[in-house]
Amino acid sequence: MWKRKFIFPWVLLTLVGIICSIYLLKPPLDDWCTGYVSSNPATTSIHPLKVVVEPLLGRHRVYGIFMLSIEKCPPGEPVLLRVNNAGNYCKNAGFDGLFQELEGLEAPSGYYLSKHYMRTRTTLWLITQGVLDQLRQPRNWTLTYVPKN
Repeated sequence: MWKRKFIFPWVLLTLVGIICSIYLLKPPLDDWCTGYVSSNPATTSIHPLKVVVEPLLGRHRVYGIFMLSIEKCPPGEPVLLRVNNAGNYCKNAGFDGLFQELEGLEAPSGYYLSKHYMRTRTTLWLITQGVLDQLRQPRNWTLTYVPKN
C-alpha cells in the first residue's frame, strides 16, 4: 500500500529531471554574446591549431588551441569562440595564461597559445545528434577578436 503513495512523486521527479537535463544540454543561444566583440568590420577570425573533443573523459576535455599575437590580441582582451552547430562562447584571450608551448605545439616569438573551451554537456548533446565528426574538425571552430593597432 505504501508503494502506491510514492509512485506519483517518483514519476513527477523523473519528468522534472528529464526536462531539466534537456534544458541544460542545449547549446548556448547565439545572441548571448551580442556586442561582446564589437560588430566592427575590422575583426579578425582564426581557426585553432588543434581541437580536442573527449567529453567522456571529464570536464574541460573539449577545447581548441589557438595561436594569438601578443600585439594584436593581448591577454585579457574579449574574444568570441564560435563552433558550428554548437553556439557562441564569450571568452577572454589568454585566460589560462601565456603559453609558449602547449600539448606539443610551440608558438613563435611574439605569439602565445590560448586554450578555449566548449561546454561538455553541450558536446554530449551534440554527439547524440551525430555531429561528433564536425566538432573534431578545426575549420568548424573560429576565434574572433578586434585587433589592437
